[in-house]
Amino acid sequence: IWLKIPTSHSHLVAPATLQGFDFQHAETGYCVLTKWLPQNSESRLPNGPTHQVGVGALVVHPRTGKMLAVQERSGPAAKHKLWKMPTGLTDPGEDVAEAAVRELKEETGLDCVFDRIICIRQAHGGLFGRSDMFFVCLCKLAPECEERIRVGGEVELLPQEEEILMVDWIEMEDYAEQLLWQQSPLYKVMNDAMFRAARSGFSVSSSGDETANCSKNSDDDYSEESHGFVAKNLPVGYRPGNITIYVSSKL
Repeated sequence: IWLKIPTSHSHLVAPATLQGFDFQHAETGYCVLTKWLPQNSESRLPNGPTHQVGVGALVVHPRTGKMLAVQERSGPAAKHKLWKMPTGLTDPGEDVAEAAVRELKEETGLDCVFDRIICIRQAHGGLFGRSDMFFVCLCKLAPECEERIRVGGEVELLPQEEEILMVDWIEMEDYAEQLLWQQSPLYKVMNDAMFRAARSGFSVSSSGDETANCSKNSDDDYSEESHGFVAKNLPVGYRPGNITIYVSSKL
């Protein structure tokens, strides 16, 4: 039995638990309780939500090859004065690709487009025992922003006042050489995957030596390992609506 109790009727929670109901999950505005009726078998009702979904967005400047990075005002990263890519959690009903673009806009003021998922990190033991799925996404500046840079202009960076202390374009090597990243085998692998994906798709938009080491052809391995997961929003077919599927960019 599933019992959904809105906040306006929360006085019914205690009587329900006395009848053998237990919490399945709670959200703003309601909670859900369940009761498994058969007494000779364990409950096969599904658990409540087990994961939160986060995104990180890597953006490379089309002229300099530097990556977009932020420093946060508070939290663990702020304690270490860590430069990190823009990150955040997905909203209910929001695709990973949409979340990456939204977080970039909120934290840096930049209009961007999703390119692909580079890698996925799964962790356990988070807040309230939740697991965490973190999608590292490669994004690009929106066409109008890239055009502005192509003709010699620049794009304005607008740090989110409440959360972001600084936003800037920094060298990828400087990002990777931060002590916290160097102490982590996990983040060494993640950063390597990020930089290979970024450099495989990077093309120099102006002459000069400053971007020579980021050229697409600077290392054949980059083009061989540039695969990731691209987003395809497709019709379900057997019922109305579309759903996004992330498939290998090599397919």
